Amino acid sequence: MSDGRIELHHQQIDEAAAMLRQQGALMHEMMEQTRTFLTQGLGHELHGDYATQGKGYADVLAAADTAMTDDIAKAAAALDEVHGLIRDSDRTAGSKFQLH
Repeated sequence: MSDGRIELHHQQIDEAAAMLRQQGALMHEMMEQTRTFLTQGLGHELHGDYATQGKGYADVLAAADTAMTDDIAKAAAALDEVHGLIRDSDRTAGSKFQLH
């Protein structure tokens, strides 16, 4: 609050949503690299039970990656939606008051 007026920093909210998406994409990429390493890189070196466990871990990682990516996308969309409501509210409130 500043001088009795509420100041919303819309740019910061936009940046937060963008950062959330960016970091989610980075985590997805890192998980994909790990999964690829387990199945293609290290996977050729492992034998027997180790190979089975490596593939199992890669499968769990893929499922976790899918869930994480979906959750991050939903969170960013919710942030965008709430921000839209705040912007609409600001516009409505701004049209009701006149500064003298």
